Amino acid sequence: MKISLSEIWNFIDLIGREEKGWSYQLLAGNVEISAIDHETLNALKTDPEYDTELLPSIFTFREILWQPDVFTEANMSLPGLRILKAYCEEYATNLEGSDSNVNQVYNQLILGLAANCSHAIEELEGGKVPVSRSLGTLRRYAFPIIKFFVYHPQNRVDYYRDAVNRLNYAVKIMLTQFHGRYTELEDPFWIVNYQQKKIPKESPVPSE
Repeated sequence: MKISLSEIWNFIDLIGREEKGWSYQLLAGNVEISAIDHETLNALKTDPEYDTELLPSIFTFREILWQPDVFTEANMSLPGLRILKAYCEEYATNLEGSDSNVNQVYNQLILGLAANCSHAIEELEGGKVPVSRSLGTLRRYAFPIIKFFVYHPQNRVDYYRDAVNRLNYAVKIMLTQFHGRYTELEDPFWIVNYQQKKIPKESPVPSE
């Protein structure tokens, strides 16, 4: 069963905490995170240790993900890409040592963003792909990852509003300047699975 990013929190509230058999898969562009259990999803919603500075650090303050197409040469875009990639890799390294399943979800998303930056860097360094195409592809792949963090329940309200404005602007720029299509932008979503535990059949009682 497919459930949207915003509806998942209401969905899990309808499920009893003691009810077993539920598992979840998060799909955010080219990042897939499987076998998320019910407890981890609940912890994501109420995460008291969620880093509220993460959203501005990976998106709001990173003009490379939402600014207009003002860089016509690769060497003008590469510094911003390398800085974002390095930040994501360092942040992910810090999460890897955590025992928290919630942090491992964040870790895979951040690594996915770093990998998208690496792909764009390789294309621009190779010089065979136009800058606008590389940055357009990067933004398309990054969009669902960024949107996951934009709509995280524990965001600061002011950070959330600022990021939503930037995200809407990024979509406009992608459609008007990067010649993208709205249908290419995929929202992150959840796949919900339920596996009912089979009760073993009782062996027939032998007749005397």
